This record gives sequence, structure tokens and C-alpha cells, in this order.
Amino acid sequence: MTIKDLITILPEPLRQRSLTHPSVADPYESNGRLEFLGDSILNTRVAELVFHSYPELLEGDLTRIRAHLVRKTFLAAVGRDEGVEELIESSIINDSVIADTVEAIIGAAYLIDRDLVFRTIDHIFNPSEVDTDELRDWKTLLQETLQADGLRPTYRVLSKQGPAHRPSFTSTVSADGREVATGEGYSIKESEQSAARAALEILGIRPVPRSPVEVHIGA
Repeated sequence: MTIKDLITILPEPLRQRSLTHPSVADPYESNGRLEFLGDSILNTRVAELVFHSYPELLEGDLTRIRAHLVRKTFLAAVGRDEGVEELIESSIINDSVIADTVEAIIGAAYLIDRDLVFRTIDHIFNPSEVDTDELRDWKTLLQETLQADGLRPTYRVLSKQGPAHRPSFTSTVSADGREVATGEGYSIKESEQSAARAALEILGIRPVPRSPVEVHIGA
């Protein structure tokens, strides 16, 4: 089951609307409203999958895994792999546009066949395939999270304290010119990782250990 399978069940003009970006059409004739619906459906269904896959984890950790599964870079990769990119009508094509279109297709298909949408989400967004080793790099994860919104983190050392043989550094991480969080460590790298971790926690995203669990949920 693929995103393209969902497109095939869409009648016109719903199909056309789901593939049309607001940059080239009237807001009511483009996919903005469908993207809103699809985003909500995707997050809710993936939250359910993650909830059943990680019975030992609490809210913050579950949020982080869900965010990793539905990140825009992954949605865009799915859209590109399935050839959805070539079907989009937009004045610009980038990860954000492709990801939003995938969500719009999910929203449109949900209006036609909810069960098919759920089965497709279950197939594509599999919590058991999450590489938790990848998630442990705070700076990489923060960069990927911000890139989804066209931003990038920048780091700056605020201070260096303590004796020469054991200095302590404080660094800050900023995005779009605004400071997000600060962190401390016994090296610049460690303080930057700490700052990235603090920023991710502000976003409700934290690292978790992986415990494989077989998932069975109803549609």
C-alpha cells in the first residue's frame, strides 16, 4: 500500500485539489485544508502505533518517536520515491511542498476510504523501523527538525569557566536569529550537544531506548 494507491481512489476534482499547492491556486481550490486534515490524521494514527509499540515509555519519549516518524524530510522522501513529486502543481518544489502534498493526499483519501488510509499509514510509518542510534545525536536531530521548517541551528560559545585543566563551557543554540536554549559541558562539543538536547526538550522531543514490541491495533 502506497501514497499513490491513495491517489487512485480520489475522484475529480478532489484528486486535483490534493495535488495543487496554494502558491498556484485559490486557497479553497488548493490543498491547504486537506493538508490540515491529513496532518491531524497522520499524527493521530502514528501516535497510536507508537503508543502500542512502546508500552514502557512516557509522553515525552513517545512524542519524540512520533515526531521522528512523521518528519517532513521523511514524508518528502516518500513522495519522491513514489513519484508524487511529478504530479504536484506548485510554483516551487521542495521538501516542505512535497511533504504537505503527501499529507493532503492522506486527508483527501480519508474522506473516501478511512480503512485504506489507516492500512497505508501502518505500512509506511512503522515504529519498529526507527533507528534509535540515529536519534541519540542531539545536534543532528535538532538540525533535521528545524530543516523541516526551512531553518538551521547555529551555535555560539557564551562562556568558558573553571581551571585550565578542567574548563567548563556554556553554549547557546539559536534558530532564525532567536536563542532557543543553552547547555553546559566540559568541551565545546559537549556544551553544544547539551544545548541541542535542551532545545529538543523544549520542542517535546527526547531520546528513548528501543524495545521491540509486536503491534496489533484495530482500524
